[in-house]
Amino acid sequence: MNFDYPKPLRFRPNNTRKPVMPDKDRRYLFSGAVVVEEKMDGKQLIVEGRRYVFCAEDLWKRHSISYAVPARFMVFDMFDLENGYFLPPDEKHEAVLHYMKNAKALPEQLSCGVFPARTLRHGRFELEDIEKMVELPSPYAIEGRMEGLVVKPARALFYDEHLSGKVIREEFEKGIKEHHMRKPAEFNVINPRVEIQ
Repeated sequence: MNFDYPKPLRFRPNNTRKPVMPDKDRRYLFSGAVVVEEKMDGKQLIVEGRRYVFCAEDLWKRHSISYAVPARFMVFDMFDLENGYFLPPDEKHEAVLHYMKNAKALPEQLSCGVFPARTLRHGRFELEDIEKMVELPSPYAIEGRMEGLVVKPARALFYDEHLSGKVIREEFEKGIKEHHMRKPAEFNVINPRVEIQ
């Protein structure tokens, strides 16, 4: 299948002119329980396995934030090909932990190892609550500050209804002066001894 991951939209406009979530979608998202995950600064990778499509962030090369992580690929979503939906957050987390212990079962492109996206909060929130969370420290970022947060419904989601939003830390966006591809290559610390958060 040609799997096009439905990327999260920003909740508020900024100077980058990137797409913003419509108000009606934002109200719908926050009308129920959500999960708040750390957004990490890497290269998106979509890999189809036997049963799942793995949606991951490749953290091998440093972009704008230096990380120390337990594996190269941070899995932020898994699409169940048999049932046609994205796994609910708790089930996704357990599935990624399973693949951490059974790396031979991973698709070849992910054979360097995976770890789950870090969940910060789970429950019902207002957008203003989420915007405060973006200032929380990241245990994976060497400088301590995270890139941003992604907010998703705390349940299984069919592809067509996938709805997620993001908050990017303002200092992060302002701090990007030059694209990482124009700089000498730098690499993140990938160490299995780093504790999973």
